[in-house]
Amino acid sequence: MTLPPALTQNSLAYALNLVQNFAAQTKDRGTSAVAVMAAGSVDTIFIFSLLDALNGLISNLNLIKNTAGLDAYATAQVPGYTGTMSSDITATINAAQACIDWVVANFPVNSGFLLGQSLNANGTRTQRSFSIAQTAGFRTVLNSLLATIG
Repeated sequence: MTLPPALTQNSLAYALNLVQNFAAQTKDRGTSAVAVMAAGSVDTIFIFSLLDALNGLISNLNLIKNTAGLDAYATAQVPGYTGTMSSDITATINAAQACIDWVVANFPVNSGFLLGQSLNANGTRTQRSFSIAQTAGFRTVLNSLLATIG
């Protein structure tokens, strides 16, 4: 016996639940991240953690977005939802990718090496700090991502 396909018409409720959960998690984490970055400096670990979450969101939504029947099912099941789920998922994926692209374009590098830490005299490392001004563009693209989620 083999495992059933990941997402089929028989699992529309599951697919919709996943989308809603990913959206809620992204909204919560993104809203919090914007507030933290607006309030003060963040470090490399904070930025990389957000990148990992964004990559996970993209991967997970890509697995779901083409589920047959999801558009009609979402419209029928979610009160007040009149969108096209597959298009809305694609918009969220694109916005998440724009966040990643912003970090890739703006993270300090030297000859292709990330400058995310400094090496202290005793061998310990200190994470690079990013100021409110340095994360302003990141907050802007994160807010654009958050705007794709109801």
